[in-house]
Amino acid sequence: MYICICQSITERQIHEAARNGADCLHDLRQQLGVTLGCGRCAVCAHACLKDAHHRLAETPDQCEMA
Repeated sequence: MYICICQSITERQIHEAARNGADCLHDLRQQLGVTLGCGRCAVCAHACLKDAHHRLAETPDQCEMA
């Protein structure tokens, strides 16, 4: 699903950015360009990032499973 139409940023890209260390909306702006257009995506992008962090916290580390 597209989160930021202006920059064509998807939910998947935001989840990937979270895996790569994005912690806040500012990080998403720097890494992906989120909110650089009209800015209407800010609330949704922040919620998506929060969801990504929640999912990362629930996922066991692959090294621990081996």
